[in-house]
Amino acid sequence: MNNHSHGENGIIKYKDYVAGWIDSSISEFMEFFPKNSPGMDYALITSLDSNLSPSNLLSKSPELKRLQKSAKSIGSGVLVPTSLTLGAGVEMFYGFDEVWFFPKDRITPKPQSAWLVGPHRISQPKLDELGEWVVENDCTLGLGDGDGLNFLVKAHGLVRYLLGYSIHQPEPQTGGEEESLENERGGTTKRKRPQTSA
Repeated sequence: MNNHSHGENGIIKYKDYVAGWIDSSISEFMEFFPKNSPGMDYALITSLDSNLSPSNLLSKSPELKRLQKSAKSIGSGVLVPTSLTLGAGVEMFYGFDEVWFFPKDRITPKPQSAWLVGPHRISQPKLDELGEWVVENDCTLGLGDGDGLNFLVKAHGLVRYLLGYSIHQPEPQTGGEEESLENERGGTTKRKRPQTSA
């Protein structure tokens, strides 16, 4: 069993929100992100390549510099229109990143005491520290990667339990080896997995 604390019925949740985990990254997720998702007009970046104060990088980081005109500092995070984080040629998330999505740009700073960014999967105590903030700001989705992708989303019914169960997946076998993946045409493609420490 994984080394993280679970809530009721093994589900990590807070009010209407449920946490989960998938073997992916923010960068991979954003490749398939729908451009017109309701309630996801703004993205609050709260970790960029392990830096938990991306607002300090706004004028220094090449990834954030191009967003500077449209960006707004919210606490230690950077709020930008979600559309600017999508599309061909947008390379911003390289691992150990955290981003939250909202329907509006009037939000309060994220608590500094808890996060979704890895390397560990989110625990119930961490979610409890974030809970009121996500509820009060009507957060649509939160993502944090490292060794896999933690997520937090509003969900109900069977979908809630299916997503909540995802956090119980076994740790992926890592070590920098290449894994063969079946592609849609029946062939194989190679994906390099990141090296992780025990």
